[in-house]
Amino acid sequence: MAPLSAALAGSTQTSRFRQALTVGVLLAGLPLLPFAALLKTSTHHRPLGGVTFAVIAGLLVVGLSLVGARLITWAGAQRARLRALARFGIIALAALGATAMLLGLMQALKGGSAFRSGIFDALRVLGLATLAARVPVPEGLLRRARGFGLAAWIAVVTVGVCLGRAPAMQAELAARSPVLHWPLLWLGG
Repeated sequence: MAPLSAALAGSTQTSRFRQALTVGVLLAGLPLLPFAALLKTSTHHRPLGGVTFAVIAGLLVVGLSLVGARLITWAGAQRARLRALARFGIIALAALGATAMLLGLMQALKGGSAFRSGIFDALRVLGLATLAARVPVPEGLLRRARGFGLAAWIAVVTVGVCLGRAPAMQAELAARSPVLHWPLLWLGG
């Protein structure tokens, strides 16, 4: 939610940037819905499947948003007749993505409660991201939030490294997450 709402709210060139991001998110629904279903049914390790989906989804949304931005920019530079055709193509692609998302929603609602809760979580995130993007934030508050975010990140990493060095934490990490134990041991000293 945070990257999507920050991208929407931080855009100074409102119309083109938001259009490109909207087209990118809608088009990403086409390959991501079957990919999510495949990961859900075939992945035995849910956290690994979740991270895989997050990375692929992020790259896909960014890539398709760049393609959407290029199409929107290209459409604006064409003659009137070709511009209308290019805009129709952009709208058709966005409608195709929206249709895929609605079909995915209908399929998920037919599924079990886990699918329903996942769809409602996704809809909640999209709604809150859109709402967060629409609320104007004063520039002074943004500067303070950026400074606080960096300080909070440094504090969290410092506390994590210090806690990771404790012998009790090392034993717990070795028992509960053997895959992450060695990289965390390396980071923690």
